[in-house]
Amino acid sequence: MVLRIDVVCAALDAVYAGDWESRRLVALTPQGRQLDQDLVEELAAEEALTILSARFEGFDERIVAHVATDAVSIGPYVVSGGELPAMILLDAIARRLPGAVREESGAVESFSAALEGGLEFPQYTRPPEFRGWRVPEILLSGNHGTIESWRREQSRARSVS
Repeated sequence: MVLRIDVVCAALDAVYAGDWESRRLVALTPQGRQLDQDLVEELAAEEALTILSARFEGFDERIVAHVATDAVSIGPYVVSGGELPAMILLDAIARRLPGAVREESGAVESFSAALEGGLEFPQYTRPPEFRGWRVPEILLSGNHGTIESWRREQSRARSVS
């Protein structure tokens, strides 16, 4: 199945009363720009966003070439339809909107500017020792400066691999 151009344009006309050409329309397709945190931040800054997703074979190429403002891929693999990519895109964008998560929760996480776009450091919970597997002693030290330095070092090490 290929999503038809006339059907997509009729749907956009109905929803937006014929005024959709000035909107940001994202077509989810394996041929698109690969989704990354920079693109998520860019799309989260939009006042409004329309996501177009197809099933099986995708879109009539004219939709991607002439209707959509952006073509986005969630990765170098193929899934059966655009529903899961749409949910992934929505979740990634929604959590960047004000009030979705505590501001400090999203400030230092994988791919954030605070970690220079790298991966987040390891996380640990209680108990400090389980089956002989120990939490790194530095995390039990109570020295916040040393812990922060350790976390940055761990983030850099994870991001290089």
